[in-house]
Amino acid sequence: IFILMVFTWMLFPAIFAQDLSKDFVVLDPSYVNFEKVKTQYEGTQNICILEVSMVMAPEQITAVLKGKQVTDLHIFVAGKPGTLGFGNIALNLDCIGDYATSLGTWASHVSGKVVIHNQDVFLTDQGAGLKAKIEQLTGLNFVMQ
Repeated sequence: IFILMVFTWMLFPAIFAQDLSKDFVVLDPSYVNFEKVKTQYEGTQNICILEVSMVMAPEQITAVLKGKQVTDLHIFVAGKPGTLGFGNIALNLDCIGDYATSLGTWASHVSGKVVIHNQDVFLTDQGAGLKAKIEQLTGLNFVMQ
C-alpha cells in the first residue's frame, strides 16, 4: 500500500497538494440540509452562519471575507432558478445591482471559484442571467454543485 501511495503521489502530486482548509463555507439557515452542513463544519474557523436578522446576506459575506484569503468560497443557500434565496433577501437580477460595491470586493479575498450548493439557481434563462451578472460584479467564476 505504501508503495502504491508513493507512486500515486509521484504521478499526481496536485491531488495531495490541495489544501481544503483554505476553502470557506457560508451557510444560510434556509438551506435545506442546514443542520447536516452545520455539524460537518462546526468547530472550524472556516464557516460563517448567516444571521437573518442582521444586514443583508451579500454584505454579511463581504464582512466575513474581510482580512481573509480563501481558495474557494462555498455558499449553501436555498433558491430557485434565477434567485439566491437567502433568509433575509431573494438575490436576483432585480436587486443584485444594489450590492455591486459589496460584491465587487470578493475577488480580492477569493483566489478560486464560488461554489453555489443549490442545483436550481442557475437553471433557465433567468438563472443564466443571474450567473452572468454576479460573475461580472465579483470578477469570479460561479459554479453549481
